[in-house]
Amino acid sequence: MALEYTDYIVAQNATLLDAAEVIEHTHSRSAVVVEGEKVVGVISEGDILSALLRGVGVHAPLADFVNHSFKHLNAPDPVRALELFKHFGIAMVPVLDKEFRLIGVVTLHETLNAMELAPPKP
Repeated sequence: MALEYTDYIVAQNATLLDAAEVIEHTHSRSAVVVEGEKVVGVISEGDILSALLRGVGVHAPLADFVNHSFKHLNAPDPVRALELFKHFGIAMVPVLDKEFRLIGVVTLHETLNAMELAPPKP
């Protein structure tokens, strides 16, 4: 079953457990956090683990742990996404429109798969 970009979304008023379930489902190491239709940040496995190690429960509000300073693209661009993956050690980049609504995601996994299928450059 192929994932849809909406599978990567978790609501800002959700819990750490909700975010962890999205990450587990997508195997992406992060989830896109929205308030209404607007993307307000991302949360990663590392963010959740850090919170848990500080004694925060899994039912804690997600809003307290959202990374509001996140990398994103304005169009699906695998070359630029690969640069972001390499430079920042991330595995998923949200694609946003001008109103900061999620219109897609580019994942490290799909980018690497596409590179394997591409013919070698002369």
